[in-house]
Amino acid sequence: MLEYANSKGNTNPHLVAWKVPNSALMKDALSQIERLVEVSSQLAIKEWRRLPNIVSHIHVPLLQAAQQIMELQEAAQINQGLQPANINRGSSLHDMKAIVKTWRNRLPMISDDLSHWGDIFAWRQHHYQFIQNSNHSILGVHASAQAINHFGKIARKHNLTGVCLDSLSRIHTIPSVPIVDCFQKIRQQVKCYLQMSGTMGKSELNEGLEVIESTNLKYFTKEFTAEFYALKGMFLAQIGRSDDANKAFSAAVQMHDTLVKAWALWGDYLETVFTRDSKQLNLGVSAITCFLHACRHQNESKSRKYLAKVLWLLTYDDEKSTLAEAVDKYCVGVPPIQWLPWIPQLLTCLVRSEGRFIMNLLSQVGRMYPQAVYFPIRTLYLTLKIEQRERHKTTDNGQGRPATTTAGQSSTSAATVSTSISLSTPTTPEPTMSSSDTSDSSLSSQGKQPGQSLTGDAGPIRAPAPMWRCSKIMHMQRELHPTILNSLEGIVDQMVWFRENWYEEVLRQLKQGLAKCYAVAFENRGAVADATITPHTLNFVKKLVSTFGVGIENVSSVTTTFSSAASESLARRAQATAQDPVFQKMKSQFTTDFDFSVPGSTKLHNLINKLKKWIKILEAKTKLLPKSFLIEEKCRFLSNFSQHTAEVELPGEFLLPKHSHYYVRIARFMPRVEIVQKHNTAARRLYIRGHNGKIYPYLVVNDACLTESRREERVLQLLRMLNHFLTKQKETSRRLLYFTVPRVVAISPQMRLVEDNPASVSLLDVYKQRCAKRGIEHDSPIARYYERLATVQARGSQASHQRCAKRGIEHDSPIARYYERLATVQARGSQASHQVLRDVLKEVQNNMVPRGLLKEWAVHTFLTATDYWTFRKTLTLHLALMGFAEFVLHLTRMNPDMMYLHQDCGYLNISYFKFDIDDQTGELDANRPVPFRLTPNIAEFLTTIGVIGPLTASMVAAARCLVQPQYKLPSFLKAILRDEYITWHKKKQEELQPGAEPTDMEGEQLITMVNKAVSAITTRLHNLATFEGAESRVSTLVAAANSHDNLCRMDPAWHPWL
Repeated sequence: MLEYANSKGNTNPHLVAWKVPNSALMKDALSQIERLVEVSSQLAIKEWRRLPNIVSHIHVPLLQAAQQIMELQEAAQINQGLQPANINRGSSLHDMKAIVKTWRNRLPMISDDLSHWGDIFAWRQHHYQFIQNSNHSILGVHASAQAINHFGKIARKHNLTGVCLDSLSRIHTIPSVPIVDCFQKIRQQVKCYLQMSGTMGKSELNEGLEVIESTNLKYFTKEFTAEFYALKGMFLAQIGRSDDANKAFSAAVQMHDTLVKAWALWGDYLETVFTRDSKQLNLGVSAITCFLHACRHQNESKSRKYLAKVLWLLTYDDEKSTLAEAVDKYCVGVPPIQWLPWIPQLLTCLVRSEGRFIMNLLSQVGRMYPQAVYFPIRTLYLTLKIEQRERHKTTDNGQGRPATTTAGQSSTSAATVSTSISLSTPTTPEPTMSSSDTSDSSLSSQGKQPGQSLTGDAGPIRAPAPMWRCSKIMHMQRELHPTILNSLEGIVDQMVWFRENWYEEVLRQLKQGLAKCYAVAFENRGAVADATITPHTLNFVKKLVSTFGVGIENVSSVTTTFSSAASESLARRAQATAQDPVFQKMKSQFTTDFDFSVPGSTKLHNLINKLKKWIKILEAKTKLLPKSFLIEEKCRFLSNFSQHTAEVELPGEFLLPKHSHYYVRIARFMPRVEIVQKHNTAARRLYIRGHNGKIYPYLVVNDACLTESRREERVLQLLRMLNHFLTKQKETSRRLLYFTVPRVVAISPQMRLVEDNPASVSLLDVYKQRCAKRGIEHDSPIARYYERLATVQARGSQASHQRCAKRGIEHDSPIARYYERLATVQARGSQASHQVLRDVLKEVQNNMVPRGLLKEWAVHTFLTATDYWTFRKTLTLHLALMGFAEFVLHLTRMNPDMMYLHQDCGYLNISYFKFDIDDQTGELDANRPVPFRLTPNIAEFLTTIGVIGPLTASMVAAARCLVQPQYKLPSFLKAILRDEYITWHKKKQEELQPGAEPTDMEGEQLITMVNKAVSAITTRLHNLATFEGAESRVSTLVAAANSHDNLCRMDPAWHPWL
């Protein structure tokens, strides 16, 4: 570069300035530096002020310029200290050391531009050279070698292995390099060859192995030598020399038994050998031992992949629980913080056969982090108790005849289940000891002895082993942390005052019923006029009629004794409701409307119209209710709570561990609670002030289904873990790609605290707002769709359409329109062709939901160009990530009511994502007309450039990041999907054998199903990460997602026009 810039034809002083290693010339210019620094600083600030006030990529060149100015100033100080007059003064030496230390710590981030840092490192090398030539040679040598190694490391992480190897080769130009720098140089070199072997094959592995074998190890410490042996073992294993690899790993850990890298690599090797032949359980035990040793001296984020492997290996366990015993034996040295992200998986193990060995581990984690373990284990205990009661009731009802329950689930309110019941001796052998009870309302231990029974309404019920284990761990936690757990119970006990009133509860259930009906309507779109409701939906609606205002969740669990604020509040609510004349009148009207003995009442579209009618009535009622209340009116404990009561962390603080200094504790609960319509329910928004002064909003959400909530939390858990990888790769980090994952904490089986952003709004709400302004009903396109399929005469269809127009219809009128149009076609005795479906979509877009609806909303919401542009850009990146996740991970379809747009920052979070598993076969659903949501409205808002540019590039970047082998993504998927399939198996058993005690899923079946699912996910991931010629598969997916031919085949309840 220096020669080029100095050549006659290309004289360029700017190009050469950073490259001149001429100390004499620099000394002459020292006097000018102060003035130049001041002038250039002012110019940089002036340029900064010309840019938009929201910092973005356009500001980066100025930040780089600011760094260059800073480095120039610091270099001048070094040169000043090296002047003959100052060279022996202690203060100048101290200043020089401070600057060198600053430079060593001011290093590039993974997202930084390497060309900028190339200049910076070249500039620093000149000054390290000057220091070497003075009396302080060691200071300069070490700093110079470190800079070369670090630049090489960043180049390698940018996948520039050639640049890395070239940089590392320059370390030999430095005289007498410290041994630690030689080690780092060889380590980076070996990693380069390993990285290159992924694309170039075994020859690179052999070169890497040769580098290790040609290294003279006698100069290195035992720790460094052991790491070389471990790296050698990894290369040998990949080449296929299995025995030699095993010997190398063994030598490494014998030489230095606390070397994390050696244990981890040996564990990977043993796991690979064991999973090929799972009968050799001793290899499985050895692999688990290695992984647990690797987690002893490691930070938490690096331990995650090893603990994921440990949890997965438990699936291969035998009847003697050999592997679970190994976990129990060797987990002692693993710091409890390492297990925090995996608590849901440990709880799954707790209720299975390996639970008796996991109990000790969970107790250790609960001892150190009581809040992290207490809420999940308390929720699990109450869930098990509800399931036990339901099974008992089912058996009593009809010796195996299923009892009618909500959505086919055992669904009871934990708030009203009296859980102050004692536990019996478990059904599997456990140590005999006194067990106390968990009370939903208070922490008062009952202290009854094992052998007593769970006393239900129909006599004693024997408590199963999992409940006993949960109770034992909670009892231990209470003894160790009475103050914290008393406070946690007090908080949960008060949450029941945040339940919905009867209007809101019935409205939520009616909306669930309508969603079920729309699903049935789409399944029967071939014969819309004749479609009748399914027995499952009929049961749901009948139960809704019989429990009107009391709540489906409360029916089977109303208790006669009031031991807590929870049951007291529900009793008061039930009493007030029963005495309300308006309620009595509405109940009789409701019962009359949903009388299924009337002819035609089981016709699906009659039921849909009735549900919509009642949803409107109840929505009108809820609009008249107060929009907030004061906490001191109902929740005295929360109102008086402070840090003096107990040191309780914010909900969800332990979902991903961090340094203890950064945990935020609850200082106070703010006085006003707001009632907001979010997550398809009337949620209560609670504001919590942290001890750092910030205010954190949380929604208190009632959920009706026990198992579905945990399924949603599993997806959130996985996305949180994927975020760690996205920050580690250049392209994803540079684009600021990061999943927005709200904290969700279950405080009882049917109540959750969900982190909220008051500025967020769902896409469906945006749509409803715009529909209201346009005077149309939001689901009338759906009705229009079915009308085209099912009306008896074309003339009747037109009359119906005219009536809709006169009524000034609402936001769901496009759905009605959809079915109306299908009705017309079927009335003529033919089926709706693809062309008809295309015409329906086109009609809805032309007459009801224009393509520019979302753009119109954004223009009205973000009034300045900067705000609008920033929102659109950020939303584009987040939509890319969410679409990528939906397609690759086989998640449930992204409905508009699940998509929350954060108006203050452009982030997007998705509520209620679940793995899309077929209820019968257990396979991931791969047959969907569109791969992810990119409807005409979204595409119009993002613009064509946004879609083919940032959106497509971000998807490719995310795929290429997660496909990196060092992240061990399949290990995470296996650990999380293991739980998913255990839940699926349990649900299927309950459907086939209601009332029977569910049995553990067979290990072999579980391994096969999980491996198949993981294989499907990784295949999609690799397809998106690789290019076929110049084209990426992502472009094909984007075209498919935006294709009208595909969109028109989607369920109208998905709103393909939105």
